[in-house]
Amino acid sequence: MNKNVLVTGSGSGIGQSIAIRLAKEGHNIILNGRTQNKLLETNKILEKYKVRTIIKSGDISKSNFVEQLIAEIRDEWEYLHVVINNAGISGKPSHIINISEEEFQTIIDINFKGTWLVSKFAAKIMKRQRKLNPLRGKLINISSIAGREPMPMEGIYSASKAAVISLTKGLAKELAPDITANVVCPGYHITPMYQDDPQLIKNYWNSINMIPALNKVGTAEDVANVVSFLVSEDSNYITGQVIGVCGGVII
Repeated sequence: MNKNVLVTGSGSGIGQSIAIRLAKEGHNIILNGRTQNKLLETNKILEKYKVRTIIKSGDISKSNFVEQLIAEIRDEWEYLHVVINNAGISGKPSHIINISEEEFQTIIDINFKGTWLVSKFAAKIMKRQRKLNPLRGKLINISSIAGREPMPMEGIYSASKAAVISLTKGLAKELAPDITANVVCPGYHITPMYQDDPQLIKNYWNSINMIPALNKVGTAEDVANVVSFLVSEDSNYITGQVIGVCGGVII
């Protein structure tokens, strides 16, 4: 079944890889992010898959934007089958006691509040999608291994990602049996930040003694593979689960 899928933060990195993988499988994609040019680049890549795509640029930490976004998807596409809350930022590495209140709020607003807002408004319309069977919708949230094991100098980022994990479990309990909610926790992956020098990631994991059991850097596609499964009908009996895609950093 081809589905209508909203992917936040889909202008680059893991979000872009998720959008490409799902479009390749025939799903229609709603692209969201704060930078229009990056979304246009992703949209250009998706053209060859001949699926329906649309760009909805904007800040998911703003309630008015999110409410309008979900309403427009409902009006233009009728159904919203899946939401993938991927948008997030890490901020500059900083000791917890030194991070500014402004940066703290920015990280929390995008990583946690944004995930909550999109989930909230999406779930409201999913619950009314009674014609969809056996599920009316799926929420797939992207957290991080930092949400399971706080990382040095990334304390607030880690806390925001831990909040996403807890939020997802709450959503799974409260939205069942109509809607499932699961969370994916990536580890070290080659994204635009590191693609020119993967050694930077290895230097980092050695410095904090968080080394993957598989001893290699992952790719954005590794995360997209798991998300693809969660989007599929094969995962319909899975909800409230925390799935690590980290090469065994955390076991």
